[in-house]
Amino acid sequence: MIASDLVQTDAPTLSPDDTIADAAELLTQYEHSAIAVVDGKGGLLGSVGEEDILALALPTAVQEPDRLSYLPRCYGLRDLSDEKLRATRVADVMRKEGVVTVEEDEPAAQAALLIIRHHQPQVFVVRDGVLVGRLCRKQIIAQIINPTLGLACHP
Repeated sequence: MIASDLVQTDAPTLSPDDTIADAAELLTQYEHSAIAVVDGKGGLLGSVGEEDILALALPTAVQEPDRLSYLPRCYGLRDLSDEKLRATRVADVMRKEGVVTVEEDEPAAQAALLIIRHHQPQVFVVRDGVLVGRLCRKQIIAQIINPTLGLACHP
């Protein structure tokens, strides 16, 4: 079995010009941990994930999680109603490096290995740098592990 046998081709995508509000809406609507960012031809440019959105809620001076311990308990998250923050573009916060990909003709086991090694819930499946879709842990478990164990598949 290869990655293209399991890939979710209808996964949502973002453009670099979309807003953070667009990204947050897609992340919650589809319950994905990250959304691919693509150019006009479908080329994978990067991704925006839950961590990237959460980091925007942290006070500007303390976006390093290990530095939060000195804050008083009453110190809350940044007010996300700020118009400048809401207008932030995906291009300003997307990850360009460290985005885990697998070619569509790679074995599904290779995708599973990358997911494990990189501690990611998904990999993006590409064909010559163009996004084909996403492959997540749940799909691998449902389509490969569950049938091997004789369990029903519910991706």
